[in-house]
Parts: sequence; structure tokens; C-alpha cells
Amino acid sequence: MHELGITQGIIDRAREAAQANGALRVTDLFVTMTPAADFTQDSIEMYFEMLAGEDEFFRGATLHFDHQPVAATCLTCSDEFSTDAPQPACPQCRCWCNSTRRRRWSSSPM
Repeated sequence: MHELGITQGIIDRAREAAQANGALRVTDLFVTMTPAADFTQDSIEMYFEMLAGEDEFFRGATLHFDHQPVAATCLTCSDEFSTDAPQPACPQCRCWCNSTRRRRWSSSPM
């Protein structure tokens, strides 16, 4: 159920950015997801439809997803690599699961 809060956060940030730029409404909303996300696209779509349908500022808006790999650093051998796996194995030393630190490649503020 934490996806409801995540979706509300997406809407809140989009509203702030849109209003700061003088928008009267949002017609399209773009979300970047990585394998490190702890939510699914389906759940965000479901909650967005529910929340946006009740909000005149977002009513009828289309949600777009961009799936990107994450940059990871192995905490065992310090190798840096790109991956689209949710629990990546280090290609250098083959460590996996909690042995990597992940970050997004995208420099997008959202």
C-alpha cells in the first residue's frame, strides 16, 4: 500500500513544478523507473488513475514510464557497473544482493 503514498508524492512534485512554471493543468506526466524501485508500474498506474480522477489539475492526464538501468557499485570490490536487474550480481567478483549500492543514471529531478 506504500505505492499510494509514492503516487501521491509524484503528483505533489508534478503539481509544484507545473504551478511554478505557470501551468493551468497537467496533461502528461513522465516517470523514470529503475529496477531498484520498490514499487511496480501497475500499482502506480492504478493509484494515479484513482488520485488524478479526483483532481481537476490532473484529470485526464496520461502517465508515461521510462525504464532505465541503474548504476551500481559493488561494496565488496568497488567495481562500478550498469544493470537492469533488481538484485544485481557484480560482474567483477560475482557478489550479489545487498552487496551493491545503486543509483539512477538519469539526472532528472523527479
